[in-house]
Amino acid sequence: MADKAPASDLKTIYDAICNKAPKYAKLEGYYLGNQPTVYLTARLREIFRNVDIQFTENWCAIIIDACAERISLTGFDIKDKKANDLLAAAWERNHLTTESEDIHVTSLVDGEGYVIVWPDEDNNSLAEVYYNSPSMVHAVYSNDRPRKIAYAGKMFNGDDKRARITLYYPDRLEYYVAEKNLTNVSSASAFVPDVSVSADGKATNPYGKVPVFHFKVSRTLQSDLANAIPLQNGVNKLLADMMVAAEYGAFSQRWIISNADTKDLKNAPDMIWNIPAGDGVGQQASVGQFQPTDLKNYLDAVDRISTAIGVITRTPKHYFFTQGGDPSGEALIALEAPLNKKASDRIARFSTVWKELAAFICQIEGVTVDPTDIEPAFDDPETVQPMTMATITKTRVDSTVPLKTALRWEGKTDAEIEQMQTDQAEAKAASQASMANALLEAERRARAAETANPTTPGTNPQGEQNVLPQ
Repeated sequence: MADKAPASDLKTIYDAICNKAPKYAKLEGYYLGNQPTVYLTARLREIFRNVDIQFTENWCAIIIDACAERISLTGFDIKDKKANDLLAAAWERNHLTTESEDIHVTSLVDGEGYVIVWPDEDNNSLAEVYYNSPSMVHAVYSNDRPRKIAYAGKMFNGDDKRARITLYYPDRLEYYVAEKNLTNVSSASAFVPDVSVSADGKATNPYGKVPVFHFKVSRTLQSDLANAIPLQNGVNKLLADMMVAAEYGAFSQRWIISNADTKDLKNAPDMIWNIPAGDGVGQQASVGQFQPTDLKNYLDAVDRISTAIGVITRTPKHYFFTQGGDPSGEALIALEAPLNKKASDRIARFSTVWKELAAFICQIEGVTVDPTDIEPAFDDPETVQPMTMATITKTRVDSTVPLKTALRWEGKTDAEIEQMQTDQAEAKAASQASMANALLEAERRARAAETANPTTPGTNPQGEQNVLPQ
């Protein structure tokens, strides 16, 4: 076995992944609804007799999903037909519709996401594209060129249950392996070069580029949930408090003032209390019950927190609570403007990485393409009613804007516009053909009628003369 001499880069990757993995596990737990019941766990266990129960209202998922639904990548557009066909095939082969959704959601939740692209093991002429969790991958950027990845690494358990680290450089890949799985590895020194790959555990990277693509929501990698989690904890606490108050209020708490012995009094629906009257001196015998806590106080507090969460995360409040009717088209545009701007910002950041990724796919498959010539095709993030969009497009055309330009502003791609023109030409030709066939059929029926009922000129089918009215 090779000597244990891991490079400093190996330790950097190992330490970075170990440090951020717990943070991402917490963020992903909040998104999935695995949230702690804040402050009240012991109390709830007492009230519910040690039943393992938690009360949460998962608004973190709403925050992420509301934005992610507006970040829908449908493919790539490029004028070079060969490259365009190549990317379309790679899109289908690598299931990038699903992979892109996972990448975008994870990037919003954790603040970053990764995709690794490399030739397919079964066919080196084709690119293989895989989403990778940021809790397994880390990228290190150049100090001189902060936007350029100097190297990256992935740490994972292999199929043989042994911990592995792969380092990606522009000119090579380095493979390391440990004797144990990640749970039992405590330092980077446990990894040694994987001699099953080569004598020194290295392989050539012929593409001159780190094949790891880093998606970031911001330069600081801040999760979209970062500022919402404290408020989510507040919602969970209020909800738990409300449930405890409801439990007590469901069975009224009664009190009694009496000189008699009350230890035998049982509180049950079919029990009648026999309470002796007072002796006429001092406080007389009396009974009553405590008023239950007004649950509206909790609901009002939750409503206020939802407003704060919406403002902080730019999520419209109608995503959290029904607003007493669906908003109109124009009102919806105004309410969702901050969310649409947020989604557009994310699309702009993600688009740059998708361009580089698509160009690298082309490079692997033998076609050289400049990333700036590739346009990731995202659906329009804005929610616009069809009638509203049609009115906007008609107004633009009426004001002398060419229809093709108006359709581009609407978000249609050149390919979609070209298909619309083709469909329109085919429909027009079909309409003309139908009209010609109809005229031909009418003429045929007229001739058939004349043959069946011959008449002399100037007479009708009954042989009577046709006389023009005076």
